[in-house]
Amino acid sequence: MPQLDTSTYLSQIFWLLLTFLSLWFFMSWFIIPRIEDIMEQRRQKIDGFIQKAEKINKQALQSLEKYEKALKKAKEKANLRIEQNKTDLVKTISEKHAEIEDILNRKIADNEYMLEKQRQETLETVEQISELLADRILVKFGVKKSINKE
Repeated sequence: MPQLDTSTYLSQIFWLLLTFLSLWFFMSWFIIPRIEDIMEQRRQKIDGFIQKAEKINKQALQSLEKYEKALKKAKEKANLRIEQNKTDLVKTISEKHAEIEDILNRKIADNEYMLEKQRQETLETVEQISELLADRILVKFGVKKSINKE
């Protein structure tokens, strides 16, 4: 085996060092800086994306706060309008109720007046008829002589 031959150790070490140093030089001057540049570009890109995402997140949070404030104001306005409409409706209902009650009271009073008037007329008619009937009965029994009132 040639690699175990001690006379070739020096040349093997020489070529090992030369190969190692040349690869190390080539890697350290060309490959590693290029990899570092690519990594730095990626890091900068990622940092840029992160910054943009944070900025967008802040804007979204601000928009959300504005939306929530606007929604809260809208709910408050709606509740105020609802309360105002309730009071207006209660007032309108009470006014209409009072109007209807007045109209009904007037109609009741008119109907009571008409009933009383008809009652009086009926009583007068009944009284006239009963007088006439009483006169006719008395005439039939012969207690009274006929008087023509008809």
